Amino acid sequence: MLCIECGKREAKYDGLCEECFLKRVKFTELPRHIEIVVCPHCHSVKFGRHWESTDIEDAIYRIVDRSLRFNHEYDSYELQVSHGEIEGEFIVEAAVKIKMGDVSAEETHVVNMHIHHESCPRCNRFFGNYFEAILQVRGMREREISEVLNFVYERIEYHANRNENLFLTKEVEKKEGWDFYLSDKREAKKIAKEICHKYGASLKESPQLAGRKDGRDLYRVTYSVRLPDYRKGDVVEIEGEPYLVDSISGTYIRGISLKDGRHKRFDSKRHSIKLLVKSDEFERAIVVYSRGEETQLLDSNNTILELRTPLTLKDGSTVKIARVGDDVYVLPE
Repeated sequence: MLCIECGKREAKYDGLCEECFLKRVKFTELPRHIEIVVCPHCHSVKFGRHWESTDIEDAIYRIVDRSLRFNHEYDSYELQVSHGEIEGEFIVEAAVKIKMGDVSAEETHVVNMHIHHESCPRCNRFFGNYFEAILQVRGMREREISEVLNFVYERIEYHANRNENLFLTKEVEKKEGWDFYLSDKREAKKIAKEICHKYGASLKESPQLAGRKDGRDLYRVTYSVRLPDYRKGDVVEIEGEPYLVDSISGTYIRGISLKDGRHKRFDSKRHSIKLLVKSDEFERAIVVYSRGEETQLLDSNNTILELRTPLTLKDGSTVKIARVGDDVYVLPE
């Protein structure tokens, strides 16, 4: 059968030869005007109902590809997009290569792409001082405030890199500690638990009704993290004996007995732990004599101290000591 158009070549597609078919058929269409919605704050782009962080080149390509319409069946296609900017609008040229059986065709479209600015939901929340949780940090010592705050900032940044809905709305310094207002209560709880694990702190949750949405109650939660009285390196009393705190992990502490040098692990939930001497209250003394457990020390007041210690000491060396009532203990390094 010959082509119904030219009558010269064999008809292959809808009664037409390949040449006449390509002249008559328009495979693709693109709107002459397309709008791209960009957040003016974070520059994320809206695709349908969703927002994504991407560069403008990728956004233009994806929006053109989504807007492309096909008028005929095809096997495959390739899209190449180039653009230039004129007075805030992008002039986009889209070249489409189509394969259909043995037929190859290329069509070009020119599109005016207008940028419309609209704040994304995350930025609306951020600039609207939105928060779902208050993380309270209490019980910090003066010299460790900077260290603890840096740990909190580091954990917020870590989780924010994995959840774009998390951000720090504001922070407030108070006499009793610091308050951090966070946008996501689930992430806030994770951070609170991480602080507890690192410093052996306790955690208390206090939910408060904040309103209703879509028939559901909405709650804000206050996570109150309180650091314990003791720290690593302090001397504490456990089961009536003095221990040097060697490490802290969650509710567990590892202590070194100052009486016999034994290492022992305790759970703060099961044992009463009383702070005896802070690490910055230790004194220094010189070893005058040490044989077995019998030891003589010269303290900073030039007073000779006689005591027993399980530690092996070298005459003339300098050691740290802790005074607990009338007792003096030499501290292991």
